[in-house]
Amino acid sequence: MVLDESIPLSQLSPEFPGYENFITHITSVTSSFVVPFLYITDRHNPRTTALVLDRIYSNKVDTLVCPHIRFARINAVACFTARLLYDTVLNALAGWKVTWDNGCQNWPGEDGQRYNDSIDSFLHGLRHLGNIPWEGNGKGKGKTAEEEPTMVLLIERAERLKDSLPDLIVPLTRLAELSRVRITTILLSSVRWEDIKPPLGASPDPYFIDIDPPSKQGKQLIVYTQLSRAGTQDRTYHLSLLPLYEQYVEHVYNVCSLYATDIQELQYISAARWPGFVKPVLREQGEPNDKEDPDPDNPDNELTLPASDGRMRLLKFFTPSLTAALDALYPRLTNATDWAAANDPDIHVLEEATQTNTEGNISVDHLPRMSKFILLAAFLASTNPAKTDMRMFGRGADKQKRRRRRSASPKKVGAQTAVAKVSQRLLGPLVFPLDRLLAILGSLLEENDVEYRPHDSRFGFPGEYTDMELGRVHIYAAITELTSMRALHRTNASDKLDGPPMYKCARHVRIMMWEEVRSVDIWCRDEVTLIAKVPAALSDVVQCPILMPAEFIAESPGFPLKRLNSANKNSTDLESDLTEDKQADENVQPLSSASDFTSSINSADFDDPNIDPSHVPEFDDESPYPEVRSAVANTDDQSIPTTTLRTWVLGMAWAIVMPAVNQFFFFRYPSVPVTSIVAQLLSFPLGRLWASYLPRKKILGISLNPGPFTIKEHVLITIMASVGASSAYATDIIAVQRVFYKQSYSFTYQWFLVMSTQLIGFSTGGITRRFLVSPPSMIWPATLVSCALFNTLHSEQYAGIGRLGGISRERFFAYIFTGAFFWYFIPGYLFQALSWFSWVTWIWPDNPVVAQLFGYSHGMGMSVITFDWAQIAYALGSPLAMPWWASVNVIVGFVVFYWIVTPILYFTNTWYSLYMPISSRFSYDNNQQTYNINRVMTSAGTLNVTAYQEYSPLFLPTAFAISYGLSFASITATIVHSFIHFRKQIWYQARRSIGEHADIHARLMSRYPQVPEWWYLTLFALMFVMGVISIEIWPTQMPVWAFVVALLIAFTYVIPCGMIQAITNQQIGLNVITELIIGYALPGKPVAMMLFKTFGYITVTQALTFTADFKLGHYMKIPPREMFWCQIAAAVVAGSAQLLVQAWMFSTIPNLCAPDQKDGFTCPNTEQKNGVTLTDRCDRATTLVWCRTAISLYVSSTCSTVEASQTLLALLLFFIIGAICPVIAWLAMKRYPDSFIRYVNPVIFNGTYKIPPASALNYVPWALVGFIFQYVIRRRNFLWWTKYNYVLSAALDAGLAASVIFVYFTLQYPANGTIGESVQHWWGNTVGSPLNLTDQALDACIIIKGTNKTFGPSAGSW
Repeated sequence: MVLDESIPLSQLSPEFPGYENFITHITSVTSSFVVPFLYITDRHNPRTTALVLDRIYSNKVDTLVCPHIRFARINAVACFTARLLYDTVLNALAGWKVTWDNGCQNWPGEDGQRYNDSIDSFLHGLRHLGNIPWEGNGKGKGKTAEEEPTMVLLIERAERLKDSLPDLIVPLTRLAELSRVRITTILLSSVRWEDIKPPLGASPDPYFIDIDPPSKQGKQLIVYTQLSRAGTQDRTYHLSLLPLYEQYVEHVYNVCSLYATDIQELQYISAARWPGFVKPVLREQGEPNDKEDPDPDNPDNELTLPASDGRMRLLKFFTPSLTAALDALYPRLTNATDWAAANDPDIHVLEEATQTNTEGNISVDHLPRMSKFILLAAFLASTNPAKTDMRMFGRGADKQKRRRRRSASPKKVGAQTAVAKVSQRLLGPLVFPLDRLLAILGSLLEENDVEYRPHDSRFGFPGEYTDMELGRVHIYAAITELTSMRALHRTNASDKLDGPPMYKCARHVRIMMWEEVRSVDIWCRDEVTLIAKVPAALSDVVQCPILMPAEFIAESPGFPLKRLNSANKNSTDLESDLTEDKQADENVQPLSSASDFTSSINSADFDDPNIDPSHVPEFDDESPYPEVRSAVANTDDQSIPTTTLRTWVLGMAWAIVMPAVNQFFFFRYPSVPVTSIVAQLLSFPLGRLWASYLPRKKILGISLNPGPFTIKEHVLITIMASVGASSAYATDIIAVQRVFYKQSYSFTYQWFLVMSTQLIGFSTGGITRRFLVSPPSMIWPATLVSCALFNTLHSEQYAGIGRLGGISRERFFAYIFTGAFFWYFIPGYLFQALSWFSWVTWIWPDNPVVAQLFGYSHGMGMSVITFDWAQIAYALGSPLAMPWWASVNVIVGFVVFYWIVTPILYFTNTWYSLYMPISSRFSYDNNQQTYNINRVMTSAGTLNVTAYQEYSPLFLPTAFAISYGLSFASITATIVHSFIHFRKQIWYQARRSIGEHADIHARLMSRYPQVPEWWYLTLFALMFVMGVISIEIWPTQMPVWAFVVALLIAFTYVIPCGMIQAITNQQIGLNVITELIIGYALPGKPVAMMLFKTFGYITVTQALTFTADFKLGHYMKIPPREMFWCQIAAAVVAGSAQLLVQAWMFSTIPNLCAPDQKDGFTCPNTEQKNGVTLTDRCDRATTLVWCRTAISLYVSSTCSTVEASQTLLALLLFFIIGAICPVIAWLAMKRYPDSFIRYVNPVIFNGTYKIPPASALNYVPWALVGFIFQYVIRRRNFLWWTKYNYVLSAALDAGLAASVIFVYFTLQYPANGTIGESVQHWWGNTVGSPLNLTDQALDACIIIKGTNKTFGPSAGSW
């Protein structure tokens, strides 16, 4: 680029003081050569910088004509679409004006080609402009030469491109390369290039220019030049007024610079107020005669300026109007002309004000905000003694209990006493040093001005920003201004150097503030401290109590928080006034406060217990939940590749390998599950190896190696691996049918059944995502652990992890992972007694009472000590991920029902409990044996009522019966609790679109195309048809109406159960209620019961599992449509792999599921030992007999005795208990809204669903660890908790999973478990073991029946 040498660039310096170096720099760079890409950073006045560039390159200025340069200046805020940007740039470069005359056509007009369809057409338009010759000046006089024009494109507010047009950043930075024309792209922004730079080096490195902020004098000089270049005959802008205007500009800057730092804004405000300001001066000069020469250069037309005291009175009078101008003009509530006309000063009032003694009362209503704080601090310093400052204003003093000194004992009547103390208010103001004033001011700012501060990442520690603020020049300028207004008096000479400056509050200010104080009361900090009183005029700067002088207490009125605004207004609440002032101030703030954001989240009257008011973020670009902020980044890069070839290959490989391996070990004992965290860990090095060694080539347009392994690829691979990682519930039905009922159907039946049960839940979860995924209150705590691990592995840095020093999260994870891996060898293999540390049973091994209370397998586990993380996380997962209030619900429910109710029922022999262990997952007959289901079943798999009456009733251990009762209670409590607390939010979310939520993560996800709901509905319809086919064509004993009823149950509970799980990390199970319903509706049909339970219970479970994956993708910013297809494909592949492995095992492994199978494939999850299922997975005797025998016999007329049905009837009462308890808690919460009752949740019933086989050994240590990390550390060291808590949880889980797999495949699986046989049988691995008869069922019973005797009801009475 060659600039015209005749351009007098020196003319720009007077117009833009402080920009001399920048002007020289930019012209020297661009005049030497064409710079393709230039990035200018101006953090303070980017609009002024843009104006400077416009003056350099634009053809509008005659003296700066650059005839061979085409210049375009656009704003990224205005050009928010690609087509609008293309048209704006081309019109400006071509000099085309869009007018009515040309039909509002864009360049090149009606007959031209359109250049705004795409980036390619835009580049063609630039080439077309470049080919149009420009007739420039030739070398000779009067000669011309055609030259290729040089184009300059200036983009203001370039940081907005990342939000509105992120795909155009790379083409714009490579515009010269792509268009092959002489063009310079200049991006002007207030942020650094690193903040908007596209990843992977897609954009070239620009030529950087950083503009230093102009000084105060420079800003004032720029504003001052406005009048000096006015060039008008109006006396308002007479050149003789320049000295007054200079003083006026300085005053405007002192008042407005704290709020408006933009130079053009200051010019705008000063121009609006100047005519009114100079009006009294011009009035004193008299109106000019029409015959007089209006030339301002004529000496006879000079204006006389007011004296210095007159100027001070003039500035004092107009100070409130400057604040009013700032409030109205800065947010553009009106224009300057209309505002100036509406606020034209009254000359008579002005004359009275200028003639009034300056020592009179002053008005503080319109002082700048900082001046009000200073005046309040000065008032407190003049009234209170210095010795009370630490007690009243010390930082952190309100957190410590302060005690009053006890007054001396009263003197006797008639005794000589000292002179009575005179009130300080009567003695006059105290003199205070400047540093004391600043100290009190700092305390006031720290407590009351936090939410008004602009966000600055450099200041993260408490008080750091306040210390910086106190050192700024405008503080001292405001003090000087208050001194000039006679609000403060300086008591020592200004030229005195020994000692600090001394001040005192003016007498009239103290009287004025005292009069204001008399009508306002604010709550005191605590019962000991002084009553706080705030002047009404200063109420807009005070948001929390301020301690005031002690002598004001006796005279303070006792009426409520109300005051009179004026004689013509009714009394209003002070808090409402504060709210109005706050809202008025927020109209000027650039960012909204977090309190507004939180209120918008809870706009549906949802009392969210996870909201922590003490850790609410300052701005709405962060989540209001500290858990989410610490684990999830609040940014997104849409250019990161997601569904690459690498994603599909690794994801599908895991979707085949993990389900196949887990299905293989599902039929073996012992087995080890391969969880999704294993895939999450192993996918990381596999992805890195792929990125490092595969060639970067394309085959059929598909890149083999798209570049570095990205976090979004990693997330999708893990989700595809986890979709079908565990054995599908429907495969259990197929196994039971094949093994026990001899029903072996075709692979089509199996595939239809598995696909329908899996994908109906997926479609249901997709439809409900507006309720369970998009709302920010649905945090899904367990998902946050995965997010923290992803961000740790990929070294992601974001604001939520805080500024705590120490080791990095990556190194912390490595240390904890290694420690957890090696530690598990001790309690998991070498010294297993540390895992079930039942030390009390070691002392009394033969005491049945001790065995019942402290035993591990069939006792209550009251030893409550374990050194195994697998035991701690067995029941409810990691305690580091569950909110503490939810953990309290669980442990309270455990203590009440299992440490109080269960022992009482057991030791009083309720339900013949003393004949059975107190806690067992098995059911028993009247011979103290596990119930033999084969004796009451027909060959067709239905119930034989006669055989049941001849055999025995079913008896449940006490803990097992209580678990059923609590399951009943949780069913009704979930519905009632959801109706009471969530009904408004559910209705509110149902009426909103997914993109309307205010959460930062929802806003980021709204950029991606959402999955249409008809996709999920179509999927549901297909799976519904497949489900109907599978139950109708093959003899499953299940009618279609039962299938529909099961789905209706699932649809009814999916949203309430999902909302509870999303906020508590606990899922409400529907297994019992589905068994109960189908057992009553279709008695004696076990296959129908299993199918009904699967479609009713597993549909909800699968829906919530898929929803949790949706939330993971929501947090990690995975495009929804890509995630949809990945989940569908992975679910189909995983289900098919499980069925193929299962079919292969049944066809190749001999004696599969036999108790004596030589390789250990005894099918522990489906095997029946003496007719009793061993687990809750499939067709347990308790479910068969309870749901088909107890219901069909006890509830129907075949029940012959009340004694036989007492267990059922007592447990059915839990339905009523569960329905009533939420209502009682809600009424109590209404009465005590701030009490702990607001945290009561149905989890109190459902949290102990793993008992049995879990016990106190699992729950008490779990609650203790949760208390330490989620309560103690979270409150005492929040920064540590923010940075490391979820990483610690992920590291412990990952280390445990890796160690379990390593121990199993290296020490237990080979040689049929004979490796280290001597280690397995030493005392530390046998004492208190579940294999030790000391803690077994029969030996643990309190009452042992005699030989040939039975217990319970007499024969024939059941």
